[in-house]
Amino acid sequence: MSPLAPPDLVPVIDISGFVAGTDLETAPRLIREAATTTGFFQVVGHGIDPAHFDAAYAVAEVLMALPEEVKATLGSPSGHPYRGLMRNYDKQGALVSEGFTIARFDGPDDARAHGVPEEYLGFFVENVWPPVEGFADAMGELARHTRGVGRQLMSAFALALDLPADHFDEGLVLDTTTSTIRSYPPHRDASRTGESVVFDSHFDGGMLTLLHQRGTYDGLQILAQDGEWYTVPTDDAAFVINIGELMHRWTNGRWPATRHRVVSASDPDGHRFTLPTFYRASVDTVVAPLETQIGPEGALFEPVTVLSWEGRHILSSFREREHTSAHPASEAYVARLEAAVGASRA
Repeated sequence: MSPLAPPDLVPVIDISGFVAGTDLETAPRLIREAATTTGFFQVVGHGIDPAHFDAAYAVAEVLMALPEEVKATLGSPSGHPYRGLMRNYDKQGALVSEGFTIARFDGPDDARAHGVPEEYLGFFVENVWPPVEGFADAMGELARHTRGVGRQLMSAFALALDLPADHFDEGLVLDTTTSTIRSYPPHRDASRTGESVVFDSHFDGGMLTLLHQRGTYDGLQILAQDGEWYTVPTDDAAFVINIGELMHRWTNGRWPATRHRVVSASDPDGHRFTLPTFYRASVDTVVAPLETQIGPEGALFEPVTVLSWEGRHILSSFREREHTSAHPASEAYVARLEAAVGASRA
């Protein structure tokens, strides 16, 4: 078993003073320390009523218990891997995880109605809505509150980077955040004695991820700089925060995007649910190394937009994946992306 992450590796940071506006120094200072080392930390004092998490987990359980013939209809018709239901299997064909993702904007028409320019509407794909009573309300309400915490954290990030607190605000008005339910069901295999990977090692592609987790075991692991995998403890009062690749680029590499994975329970009946929110700026936001983070080495990354980065991240994620998706259209979607990228480089 991988060791539990010590507090200095994944610190717990109370942001209540920052959220209330009474202490604008402590949280940014502690975030800077965590972001420049592991890129992982937990935040408490975020102010979200636990009832919103309870409601989301309740509809998540109903969703994942739907009959197989219903689940078969819940994949995105476009094949977009971050819309609707995706199911991941191991090499032996056993189901190891299921994820269901919705985006802030419910397709291109909704994006247009919120003020997204016409030339960017191709970025947006319709959500899939399951036949679960109260699903849209429960997930939508939690997403709204979690996006608010994300915006607070981006203000703290700005201060941690020696910038005005509102530096990132313009790019967050039309944020393109996605919210996911992820289920890791019991594997029911009494012969399995150790942990096995059920969600492959990866980087998150956006600015930051806010993850709430519940379950009978601690399954999230991070790869530390010493080359060891450490398990992140589950805290129902906390969000686990990790730095994404866009934030890594924005900080000119000073804030690492850290590899992480999920492992199975040793207990055959062990299970867990997570609610990851992938907080991301508006589609036309240009991410280029910040002047405050450029030293003698110069800018290490070329500017990219959220629009252009999305396809690159999807491709890199799927190329590394060992566990396979059960939604054939997703493979076709990735193939189209690869063809488009190849054409753009020709």
